[in-house]
Amino acid sequence: MNYEFSILNFSSFNSKFKIQNLKLKGILFSAVVGWITVFLPSIGFSKAPFVPETAPLNIQVPAFDVKTLTCGIKVIFLKSDEMPLVSINLMIPGGSILDPEGQEGLGSLMTSCLRNGGAGDLSPEAFDAALENKAVDMSASVDKESFSAGFKCLSRDLPEVLPLFADMLRRPQFNIKRFETDKADSIDEVSRLEDTPDALTRVLFSKALLDQSPYGHSASPKSLSLVKQGDVLKFYQAHLGPAGSVLEVTGNVDEEKVLAQLESLFGDWTAQEKLPDYAEAKSLGPVIYFYPKQVSQVFIRFGVLGLKRHDPQDIPLSVANYILGGSGFTSRLMHQIRSDRGLAYFVDSVTVPFNIRGIFEVIGGTRPDSVKEYLTVMFQVLNDFAKTGPTESELQQAQKSMVEEFAYNFESPFALADYHTSLTFNGYPDDYLQTYRDKVKAVTQVQAASAASAILSQKDWVLIVAGPEELEKDLEAFGTVHKVTSIFDPLVSNP
Repeated sequence: MNYEFSILNFSSFNSKFKIQNLKLKGILFSAVVGWITVFLPSIGFSKAPFVPETAPLNIQVPAFDVKTLTCGIKVIFLKSDEMPLVSINLMIPGGSILDPEGQEGLGSLMTSCLRNGGAGDLSPEAFDAALENKAVDMSASVDKESFSAGFKCLSRDLPEVLPLFADMLRRPQFNIKRFETDKADSIDEVSRLEDTPDALTRVLFSKALLDQSPYGHSASPKSLSLVKQGDVLKFYQAHLGPAGSVLEVTGNVDEEKVLAQLESLFGDWTAQEKLPDYAEAKSLGPVIYFYPKQVSQVFIRFGVLGLKRHDPQDIPLSVANYILGGSGFTSRLMHQIRSDRGLAYFVDSVTVPFNIRGIFEVIGGTRPDSVKEYLTVMFQVLNDFAKTGPTESELQQAQKSMVEEFAYNFESPFALADYHTSLTFNGYPDDYLQTYRDKVKAVTQVQAASAASAILSQKDWVLIVAGPEELEKDLEAFGTVHKVTSIFDPLVSNP
């Protein structure tokens, strides 16, 4: 028997914001509240104790000083004298979406070699030693839409560490021995993605939802094996540069001196190649992919295409998602799937925008014998939410919680600067930090419901399940099931 829901019609998730650590704290707080709500009667209270209202949080957004180097890098200063430390972080447009077809993983390998392969006049060993002598943790990494590099050090050491940072970015050696080591490590790391349900379903979800787009591509042992040292150098020369880049300087610094040193180190850096324009991704859905794996906890990912960055529905959808599955134990999904029925170890929903349409994703884990009921309830919750959206009570509580949790971005100047840099890099308004809370509070029930309906009513959904072999029959109740034996093989779609 096939299930049919109007939301999904079974016949037929950047910076960017990456998920902030504030979400975990909100979940932990919600867990305590949920525990009290569930178990309070059993420990002898006739009614919940009175909790007085707390005064509204008074969040002051500090002044960021923004300068621009001759090469075009935007430099953001946030001065803090709390500790004798300084943090430097650079974001460069690009990312893994620039990986050539057949060489997926090249961008990630390049950033590893950038850090580990020596720089300037220093061999890899000498470069490592120079950083260790100053207790500096310098790194380089890649995301879908950006390259990042940065470090933290004592304020007094900054004049000596900045030239090392500039050498890493502008004069990397890409030492052949370190290249071979990094390449072998990368192949080994990618080969182990199929070891855990979380990792393998993440790869399959991205491939299924963002098909026919570089946003859905992922590295494989084969694609990495084809990368040569010369490919890393060419990729670096083409894609690392100052255009569109944002550099954050946070801590106890003399802004005028640091700016002058940055200008001397980076001022003549030439621009990298212009980024291509990417077409919107196309989902392979509606489709179910099943990866047989003998595990005690089945991992499930469901999703549809989300919003493009700067979409007017961004904040209304964020509020709706918070209510649906983004708020931990107080969310509707968690309440109906775990609290009421005990069907899941966890269930969560996220919305992540990109420069093209991003993802809306529901992630959960359950026992093998609960998969069918879990999915039935999940789809019913999504169907109901698509039809009516949140209640006024849910909306008001979510708005209050989101406004309060926003304060976690201000816990330290370093965390705040990272967040602000991501906002600036991704083109958000200069007053975003000042206006965010008011925009959240201004969302109406109709707006939240409309934003949720527009996303959840899409028919091109994808469902990824990793669990014991015998689950395939249960999954067939929801549509045609495609068994996957390797996450590195091309995916087939329904005809």
